Amino acid sequence: MSSSQSVARALADAMRQETVRVGSGTATVRGGDGRLAVVGTVGTDGTITTTDGIIARRLEMYRNPVVGDVIVLSVFSSGAWVAVGRQAQPAASDWTTYTPTVTNAGSATWTTRTGWWQRTGNGLVNVCVYLAVNAVGSGGGLVMVDMPTAVYRGTRQVLTMHTESVGPNGSHVGNGQAVFFTSGSGGTTDRLRTSSNDATNRDLNITGADLVSSGGTITIQGWYREA
Repeated sequence: MSSSQSVARALADAMRQETVRVGSGTATVRGGDGRLAVVGTVGTDGTITTTDGIIARRLEMYRNPVVGDVIVLSVFSSGAWVAVGRQAQPAASDWTTYTPTVTNAGSATWTTRTGWWQRTGNGLVNVCVYLAVNAVGSGGGLVMVDMPTAVYRGTRQVLTMHTESVGPNGSHVGNGQAVFFTSGSGGTTDRLRTSSNDATNRDLNITGADLVSSGGTITIQGWYREA
């Protein structure tokens, strides 16, 4: 074989290897691909944008997307991305704890301020919030408590609430609701409405000044639809 033929063959081999290398990184050549991604924003047109900037159209099976979802993406040979759906939800025994933010409690401090929650699929969240008062509260603002995720506001939603030594006259057991208004936003309650079992049997929205007893408790529990 002449030296010129050897050079030509080596050049052809190098070009072939480079073609394979470039093609392996190009969807239009390799025919498609899949990967995991995290949702950064949710569009109103059926798309999501990932935290690394990929815009993908949701498949019908991927309903109620939420910022932070870990999802499966697929790309067609045309370069168009689709969001197939979120990863499998945790098993029933898997719960996530969080520390709920409490607003308008004034001077109140907490012996316990905790919650646990689980996303059950189809946009539903089970949650329990438990607050135990240490130092008493103050102020006339409505006490508000954050949920672990944003709450759907197309209709009013409520969670069951149980209170002890919180509310009118302090020493009583009360039952009520944590309420989310259609005019509200995010995952914060708009009011905590409690009823007293004392002689007055009054209903009221809990304010910072109603956190009147060290050792008083508020428990909020139930499920809600996510935004």
